[in-house]
Amino acid sequence: MIIGKFKTNHPFLFGQLIIIAIIFWLDGFLFFRQTELPGRNAAPLYLMISDLFENYKLISLFFSFFFMLLQAFMFNRLIADKNIVDRNSWLPALIFIVLISSSFNLFGLQPIWFANFFMIIALEKVFEVFDEDTVNIEIFNVGLFISIASLFYFPATLFIILLIAALIIYYQINLRAILASVAGLLLPWIFVILYYYWYDLLGEKLNYLRELRINFDLLSLPITPFGWAAIGVIGLISVIAIVKLYLGTLRDKPIRIRKRLQILLIYLIISILSISFVGTHVKVHHGIIVIPLAGIIAGFFQENRRALLGEILFSLLLLLLLVGKLARI
Repeated sequence: MIIGKFKTNHPFLFGQLIIIAIIFWLDGFLFFRQTELPGRNAAPLYLMISDLFENYKLISLFFSFFFMLLQAFMFNRLIADKNIVDRNSWLPALIFIVLISSSFNLFGLQPIWFANFFMIIALEKVFEVFDEDTVNIEIFNVGLFISIASLFYFPATLFIILLIAALIIYYQINLRAILASVAGLLLPWIFVILYYYWYDLLGEKLNYLRELRINFDLLSLPITPFGWAAIGVIGLISVIAIVKLYLGTLRDKPIRIRKRLQILLIYLIISILSISFVGTHVKVHHGIIVIPLAGIIAGFFQENRRALLGEILFSLLLLLLLVGKLARI
């Protein structure tokens, strides 16, 4: 069975993950000309990438596929090394690949790929930062990585809330820590603002902020029936995972792992709530949700004693996603 196999460290699982990724990206490779890169109101660093690859869509697709695999293995190492799953488990990479490859909107060099890269690095530092003697320096670094992520994807700025929440969870909340986090967040943007001001572009770029508004009309998104069914299954798996993990096995885990799981849950909540503030990026924002969601689901599948339930739910999800992709072809 799929879940049971990826809990192990079988030598061929690395290759199987790549095969699964290729299968889920087949529609992207076949219809790469339909991929679109957001250019209007794009974040500063991403705007350059969008302009460069807009006319080279196949190259853009291959680069995004590479980024997806790289982040899957980075994410797997992070979740396994921090003992959220067993150290020899490949479940985090599997869940990450399946969830983030489910939507055609993420194919191509979307801003999500760059934001997630720096957010994975930031999350790793959040998990380990407070064991360090130089804690304020590491807090500054986390703020810096969040800020760099926001230079590719504006809504990533909201994850400064995640850093503040982590400070509270680790009992490190004080004026110096808050100043370090804010300084890390502001430093890259100070250079960007100075650049725009120097070239008289600041007013034009600030117009993006005026277009941001709370959007609750998410049901109007162009999602296929198979897509809604897949969302329903993902939602069901997520609810079961959160209930079982946080109301069940969490209290039996060491304090450091409990805190890491709490951070993942806060990460998920921020990711979901922020969808109402992302404006035109709403079609790709679910890529941000994948990181904490994949970590929580992987942790649940790792701990779940009722293997059959997990296998049925995950197989149903795979079937719905694949049928949806076949329908597109």
